[in-house]
Amino acid sequence: MKPTSQQYVRVATAMGFSPMAKANLAEVHRIATHFGAQMYVFHVGIWTEQCKKTYYNFLEELNIAPESIILKSKEGHPKVELLNLCNEYQIDLLALGALIREKIFKVFSASIARDICRNAKVSLLLLTHSSVKPQTCERIVVNGLDHEKTPKTIATSVWLGNKLGTKELIVVDELSEKSIARADDDKATLQRLRQSRQIEKAEHNRIEEILELCAGDCSMEITEQHVFGKKGYTISHYAKAKRADLLVVNSPDTRLGFLDRIFKHDLEYILADLPTDVLIVHHTKAHQHA
Repeated sequence: MKPTSQQYVRVATAMGFSPMAKANLAEVHRIATHFGAQMYVFHVGIWTEQCKKTYYNFLEELNIAPESIILKSKEGHPKVELLNLCNEYQIDLLALGALIREKIFKVFSASIARDICRNAKVSLLLLTHSSVKPQTCERIVVNGLDHEKTPKTIATSVWLGNKLGTKELIVVDELSEKSIARADDDKATLQRLRQSRQIEKAEHNRIEEILELCAGDCSMEITEQHVFGKKGYTISHYAKAKRADLLVVNSPDTRLGFLDRIFKHDLEYILADLPTDVLIVHHTKAHQHA
């Protein structure tokens, strides 16, 4: 069946008045405009007169009409209340500003982005290079894993790219080296090469089937890249090397816990050192397939 994209009609961001607050506000407003989405701004904490003054000054400086944004403020813990607000207002995409390195991975003055990422029931966009001035999204890298979520994630990337005017979409398929026999001599090396080619051919056919279903009206150049290595780690480094503007990946199958931060895998490699802006596509049963 044809995979459906996760189309974002309610986009929210958190207002924390950090040094990047103005740039994040501008970035998310541009994204919401491209999507034709309703934009929400959530503030968790006491909404003081100074907060109000700063917020409306930002809107005036950015030439954004206040009535075009729905502002909601709530007191409580940011990790809890941001997710509660997303549920209450049926948010499709939560966009948060995030610094690149894990040790300073922050939203507001607290390191809450990682926890939100683990528990969010909405798609999550982590912004690493927000700017007041418009920037084009030239290149998107999306995971092409052999996983039931992947067709929808690729379809979402195609939808995003069309909305953002992206020129190139690269589907990166991370393949496990464990599936190939070890090479101890020349004969084994040749066998390993044949195995890798067979795997790549099979994976190419799988991805081509997905693209044929969801990229019919796509104006972007779409290419594939098959790489052997650790999932998450490999695609993160590939996105950085290709200077991608956006990396799109599946949401985790289960909530990640403390041990996942020690024994890193998949998404944890990406969160540890963000290569660029990262979109984690949350999948709901109601939108799995058309």
